[in-house]
Amino acid sequence: MNFLLNKVIGKTDDSARHLLFCHIFFAVICVSLYANSIYNGYCLDDAMAITENSTTQKGFAGIKEHFTSDYLSGYLHYESSNAASPWRPIPLISYAIEIGVFGKNHPEYSHLINILLYTGCVLLIFYFLSSLLIKDIWLSFFATLLFAIHPIHSEVVTNIKSRDEMLCLFFMTLSLIYLFKFTYSKNKLSLVVALLTFFLALLSKENAITFLAGIPVMLYFFTNLSNKEIAKKTAWFFGVVGVYFFFRMKALPINTSSTDMEGMYIINYPFLNAVGNEVIFTKIYLLLKYLLLLCFPYPLSYDYSYNQIPYVNGFSPWVWVALLVYSGLFLYAFKTFKQKNILSFCILLFAITFSLASNLFVDIAVTIGERLLFLPSLFFCIAIAYLGFLLVKKLEKLIPLKKTVSVLLLIVPVVILCSFEIINRNKDWKDTDTLNLADYPKASNSIRVNDGVANYYLSQSEKKNITLQQRDSLMKKAMFHYEKALQLFPEFDKDLINMGVCYNRLGNIIKAEEYWDRLREINPAHPKLVDYDKFLANRYLIQGIRTNQEKKYDSSLIYLTKAAKYATANDSVTANANYHLAGMLYATGKYQEAQNALAKVLQIQPNNKTAQLGYQSCEAIIRSAQSKKP
Repeated sequence: MNFLLNKVIGKTDDSARHLLFCHIFFAVICVSLYANSIYNGYCLDDAMAITENSTTQKGFAGIKEHFTSDYLSGYLHYESSNAASPWRPIPLISYAIEIGVFGKNHPEYSHLINILLYTGCVLLIFYFLSSLLIKDIWLSFFATLLFAIHPIHSEVVTNIKSRDEMLCLFFMTLSLIYLFKFTYSKNKLSLVVALLTFFLALLSKENAITFLAGIPVMLYFFTNLSNKEIAKKTAWFFGVVGVYFFFRMKALPINTSSTDMEGMYIINYPFLNAVGNEVIFTKIYLLLKYLLLLCFPYPLSYDYSYNQIPYVNGFSPWVWVALLVYSGLFLYAFKTFKQKNILSFCILLFAITFSLASNLFVDIAVTIGERLLFLPSLFFCIAIAYLGFLLVKKLEKLIPLKKTVSVLLLIVPVVILCSFEIINRNKDWKDTDTLNLADYPKASNSIRVNDGVANYYLSQSEKKNITLQQRDSLMKKAMFHYEKALQLFPEFDKDLINMGVCYNRLGNIIKAEEYWDRLREINPAHPKLVDYDKFLANRYLIQGIRTNQEKKYDSSLIYLTKAAKYATANDSVTANANYHLAGMLYATGKYQEAQNALAKVLQIQPNNKTAQLGYQSCEAIIRSAQSKKP
């Protein structure tokens, strides 16, 4: 380590060997930090992109389809893709290739590829900073080191689905490398590679488009090009974006009939319930939360959705703290812009690359997402490394310490703490259940996390090797979390269904019916209601027959009435429910209602002799009663 620090801090002899050593060092760091994630399985949105994506599951055969459909079409099975949907064929194609090569259900290969891709991103960043952009080996080394060990990146690396973030940064960094090579050498092949890799970055994730603003800022700060020359070079990238939108429009036409399967749910539209100025003030407050996560990435959580971070208004002091902090940063950036101050550069590039994820300009259906800081965090790390550089200079004047010792005192604790957190966080991403249980203490007011924890307990209660007492205990834990989610989101159809399932398994059919009827009020056409109505009809029919045999006629009538209510299909259950109900109604003198029930029986079983006789008997009694009226 001393050798490395001595080299980094100023001794430039044998620089080629030094650069090679740095690259090896970063490769070892990245692989070491994330090696234990190889043992993880699929988690969360991996289902959406891989395991439950019918197009990805085709392997090589699905590659062409990924180019011509949106990101979710293989999962949600749209009739057609929507132009407003994400179009990210490159990451989906990478999953399809993995399945084609290794077969299905091999997450270990996907995790290994993610680790290697992250390592590639870090190596490219170091090369770009040290050789082409900053050209300060000390600053480049520590900026890259901070990026490599930042715990905020654990979600991107350990969640296979988030490969789109890494692919975007990987291709974007390659594009910048070749753009700067073209700037220095005028080699047209470098320009071609820069434009091609920029196009691949766009195909990986849309936020690469922010570099249309980032590229001219980079060229201004780190080259001597005139404004006209900068504009010319940037124009090439505008051309690539034009080509990208041309192919995007071909793949995802505007006039489509695709539907949002999830609907306008608060779980997917976090500002849906915000009133008045709560929307803008909450978004401003979230910017402060993002900055705090970059500075103090603990504790980490995969979900910050409603209502983990409550809405705030203009009376919240944190809103004004956020405004003061960001206003101060931008004021400093613009004040030092002409001096090409490196902190000014970092502030502007952070703002540019974070603009789409900030929710200020486009609602992205996410309150806070740690993965969304992946690209912007690079410029945060450069700024922190630069501030560290200034701090070391001040320490040299105040304390009689060697520069190497000062650097070690600053960086070693950070490396140790960050490494410890990353390695432990990787374990949380083992699978969806493990992640939900790990994050519940940190996100106990999140609808999504409560739903995930409840699903875990419900699935555990279905195991065969547990006692009845254990099953009931697990069921009650599941119900606690389902109910907590429903308190936050009363229209959550999945949890209404599962609450009914839990109550039914605990023997409380009345409460089960109550939750399923709540679902009926919200969405009468919900497809699950067909199955649950059939189930309720069966249960109430059996109870109605049993209570009738026990001569509990009032109870029997109630149960049979419910059985007939839920029996809507033209099958034997409907016929039997209405037949038995007709018998009870007949016995209580309700002949018209009994005849109506028998009519339903005869619609299904027209040759039912008993029903025919009962219908005729009701008809005769009704006519006789009518003839006696004055």
